[in-house]
Amino acid sequence: MDIDYSSDRRQEVKEYIERRYNHNGKQRVFSAGTMTTLKLKAVLKDVARVHRVPVNIVNYITAIFDDDKMTWTDLFKFAATNKKVRDFIQNYPQVIEDIRGIMGQPRSSSVHASALLVTPDHKDGEEMECFDFTPIKKVDGMLVSEVDGYALDEQGLLKNDCLGIKELSKIKAVIDICNDKYNTNLTFQGIAQSNLDDPKVYQILKEGHTQNVFQFSSVGMTKFLMSMKPDKIEDLIAANALYRPATLDSGSADRYVTCKLGDAAPVYLWGTHNAMKDTYGVLCFQEQLAQIAREVGGFSLGEGVKLVKLISKKKIDKIKALRGKFMDGANAKGCPKDDSEAIWEMFEAAGSYLFNKSHATAYAITAYVGAFLKANYPSAFYTIALQWADDKEIPSLMSEMEQCSKAKIVHPDINVSDVQFFTDYQHDEIFWSLTRIKMVGVKTVEYIVEERQKNGAFTSIENFIHRIFKYKLKKYEYWDDPDNEEEARKVPVNARHVKHLILAGCFDKIENIKSLPERYRVLDIAAKELGFDLKKEDFPSDMTDKHYFRSMLQIEVSGIGSIDYRRIYDNSEAKQHIRGRASYMTIKDAFLKASEGKRIAVCATVLEHDEVDYRDKKTGEKKTFCKLKLQQNNDIIELVMWDDFYKENRDKVTQSKNKMIIVTAIIKYSDYSGCHCLQTYKSSMMYNV
Repeated sequence: MDIDYSSDRRQEVKEYIERRYNHNGKQRVFSAGTMTTLKLKAVLKDVARVHRVPVNIVNYITAIFDDDKMTWTDLFKFAATNKKVRDFIQNYPQVIEDIRGIMGQPRSSSVHASALLVTPDHKDGEEMECFDFTPIKKVDGMLVSEVDGYALDEQGLLKNDCLGIKELSKIKAVIDICNDKYNTNLTFQGIAQSNLDDPKVYQILKEGHTQNVFQFSSVGMTKFLMSMKPDKIEDLIAANALYRPATLDSGSADRYVTCKLGDAAPVYLWGTHNAMKDTYGVLCFQEQLAQIAREVGGFSLGEGVKLVKLISKKKIDKIKALRGKFMDGANAKGCPKDDSEAIWEMFEAAGSYLFNKSHATAYAITAYVGAFLKANYPSAFYTIALQWADDKEIPSLMSEMEQCSKAKIVHPDINVSDVQFFTDYQHDEIFWSLTRIKMVGVKTVEYIVEERQKNGAFTSIENFIHRIFKYKLKKYEYWDDPDNEEEARKVPVNARHVKHLILAGCFDKIENIKSLPERYRVLDIAAKELGFDLKKEDFPSDMTDKHYFRSMLQIEVSGIGSIDYRRIYDNSEAKQHIRGRASYMTIKDAFLKASEGKRIAVCATVLEHDEVDYRDKKTGEKKTFCKLKLQQNNDIIELVMWDDFYKENRDKVTQSKNKMIIVTAIIKYSDYSGCHCLQTYKSSMMYNV
């Protein structure tokens, strides 16, 4: 049994199963154990330690192996093409000989993340417990099998894969907000049992707005959906089955898209139309194979399912035994011999990678529910998405939110923001979380919020400081004035927290700040109140009135803000060198269809860079190119630096992460990402800002 549950409620499922089946004082529920086996890198390091091989040499060699699942024989095949590995084998032959018998052996045991097993109450008329079926051990008070899940399968025990997934928890949280704020009376079941035909859902998927949609948010899947242009739930079900390596390699995914868009007519072999009409003649699901085996070959229901299992597990002898039965059945039903042979070839070619339709359907409906909430209640959807997101995921979420919804992120407000992102649903404004501000932790925020709730909104920066630091700043009228125990407790707020809250914009509203440079006035007040100095190196006198300098400080401490990249470019020395060779363009404009092929200059922040090695097809020479992810506020684009240019600028690039650069590039359409990207050309220029 394989069922997914909300990640925050899996423990309830486990407790229910234990209550349900551990009755009459008998133990019948336990968790499956797992075994960690010794793979190449681990076994090399362990054996080399025994033979006193220097650690730096072993680490260097193991870093060369991309594939940690290599066999002992594969190691020698790899050594034939890699001199360093070959030298290691020749220098330490005993190490290599000793790893032969150890590779693949169990190294340590653990507990399976999801598998729960239930044993029968009785066997042969006797009452039984789990201990009567398999060896059991106790780990931290939990019953765990001594053998792994595969061995338990062979014993015929009922294994329940109760996996907790966060996507269901996120969807429930969004639905709860919708019901509370919009009185929608939504349920997951209600959305899933609707017609599943909301055009807004399919429109956002066609446009590639798939961030935080279950199973559909990867770059490759997004591109596939954009090319498929789904308009019904069957398309989403097929997408789950088709977008996998083996299916893509076979061409099945391309055939589905081509036929769906009407660029080609689907082809059906004899008797297969009924089973394959919803997938345009493409074999996608295990259920289709079993259905065709019954309707064409005369198999029973059980034999059709058995055939699927045999083909998926590549049981060649047993498959051949069923081939004759299929041919005889097809002939008896009047199927032409050529078609029956073609159908069987299709079975053997596709059977090993076909997907279970019920599984694909469950995934597709979950994806639809998430996309439905995103399309119809974006403020609620993005509030939860931001709360669950890692810091590196937030820029792309903010960018998408700006493109496809009326929801918007606003900088934090000391009288509104909280531990989590707080949303004003009336105006669709999502206030930045205080805990996302650098150095500001949960205890700090909880203390501030507690004071705000207890004694009312803060009215100024002085009011905030005097209330938060009331004990530290307290002035006594007499020497023997008693202390208030509540005031005397340790305050989890310090001067650095106050500085970062100011730079993040938390006091803009109560201090009536109209422009970013005005925040220096609030900083100066806070410094005098708390008795510290503003370091000149942190706030250079020639920079404090610069808008972009304040924006950079805000982004650095909070991750949110808007930088005028055009102004930075216009004030840079690089502009004089680039003039006449390329025109400045924003990333947003670079994505426009009409921009393809243009040479542009762009000023942006480098989010990350990734080196990629490749072989030149003409010369066979090993080369390296670099992919940079560039950001302008909420817009992100990929820049590809080709080998020659990257070699010349490698030092600049490696030092540029989280910093600004100005670069000239040409706009090209990327088949991989399904949108425009930037690429360097022969005379490209790059400058660090």
